[in-house]
Amino acid sequence: MKYALIALALVVQVSPYRAEIQKFRDNRATEIGAETGWIALTDLSWLDKTGDFTIGRGAANQIVLKAPSAPERLGMLNVTDTAVSLQPASGAPITFRANRPIAEAFTLGGMKMSLIERAKRRALRVWDAKAPARVAFRGLHWLPIDEKWHIDAKFEPHTPAPIIKIQNIVGQIVDMPNPGAVVFTVGGKAYRLEALLEGPDEQELFFMWKDGTSAKTTYGSGRYLYTPLPKNGRVDLDFNRAMNPPCAFTTFATCPLPPAANRLPIDVSAGELDYHK
Repeated sequence: MKYALIALALVVQVSPYRAEIQKFRDNRATEIGAETGWIALTDLSWLDKTGDFTIGRGAANQIVLKAPSAPERLGMLNVTDTAVSLQPASGAPITFRANRPIAEAFTLGGMKMSLIERAKRRALRVWDAKAPARVAFRGLHWLPIDEKWHIDAKFEPHTPAPIIKIQNIVGQIVDMPNPGAVVFTVGGKAYRLEALLEGPDEQELFFMWKDGTSAKTTYGSGRYLYTPLPKNGRVDLDFNRAMNPPCAFTTFATCPLPPAANRLPIDVSAGELDYHK
């Protein structure tokens, strides 16, 4: 009997589906805790005025950085209607291009800085390997893997796909394509979620929703889920991969919020728990 139980435990541990989900969760923890993960953000400075601005950690600067690795005076930031450039206190000037890969960010020691654009507003985003939240990071918290929440959902396309306006957490309005909706069944009842695309050429569906667990055991502003594009009118909807938006980890994110249509009247008891609870 003892050996049978050991064998059963080994079978559970190597279940392909459970191993796949655990790998996904492990990878997500690595990404969140990385030197350029959401937990490492220290600053988000909106650049709504043009001109020259001193920037650095020192309180006398016009743009004051909280990044532990930032020098007292990093240099001078020049903001025009068409470009943002930094003249470091030492070194060659650099011109920032909005929404470029992190690999192209300006790097100084453990600090990285890049330019983002949201709803026609530009901002400097700063990561730091020594960010207090990153130093304190000890991983993520998840509900147990439950195959009940791995659902084969029906996809109902919107033809043509409308562009809907989505509010983000800083009050801006962004346009997102809405290619269709998924209809799925839980406990014998049908529910519906509108699918979005983060860009017109995206190869994944993007879902944002709130449910009965929101602000209780999961993040109050809702959760996110990415799925493969529909195939033969079906969508692989796996709530065991449900995750917190970036703003669950930092105040320096610009998370879009779930549309009003995506309020589920049930508890989705799967996926990532609220990081701070």
